[in-house]
Amino acid sequence: MDAPPPHAYPRRMRNHPGYTLIELTLVLLLATLLLTAAAPSMIRGRRVVAVRAARGELISAIAAARSAAILTGGATAVIDGPAAAVWIESADGVRIGDARSLGATHGVHLELDRGTRASLRFDALGIGRLANAAVRIRRGDVTARITVSAYGRVRS
Repeated sequence: MDAPPPHAYPRRMRNHPGYTLIELTLVLLLATLLLTAAAPSMIRGRRVVAVRAARGELISAIAAARSAAILTGGATAVIDGPAAAVWIESADGVRIGDARSLGATHGVHLELDRGTRASLRFDALGIGRLANAAVRIRRGDVTARITVSAYGRVRS
C-alpha cells in the first residue's frame, strides 16, 4: 500500500515535520540496549578508579609520615586493616592530623600481610626502622598491592 499523495493531508499537517511514536520508541529501545551493554564495564571502571585513588592516598600518607619524621624527630604511619584507615603518630604517640578513612571515602578494604594493623616507624632521618609491610587494597574484583620495604620505600 502506497502512502497517500501530499495533497491528501490537510495543509496544517504538511508543514510540521516530526517523529512518529514508533520512531521514538525504537530510538529509546536502542539507547536502553546500549546502556545495558555498557553498564558492567562502567561499574568495573568505577572500582578501578576507587582502588587507584585509595592506593595513591595510602602512598601519600606514608610519604607524609616520612616527612613528619624528619620534622619532628620520628613518626609512625599506622595502617588499620579492619577500619580501612591510616593515620600518622609522632614519636611520643600523639596523632598528627586526622585519620584518613579509605573505606568510607573510596569503599575499599585493606588486607595486611601480617595481622590487622601495621605500624611503619621512621626515624629522624626519614629512614624506616623495620617498616616491612604489604597491603592489598580491594574493592570487588579489583585489587592493588603496595609493599613497604624495611627502609620505608614504597612500591606499588
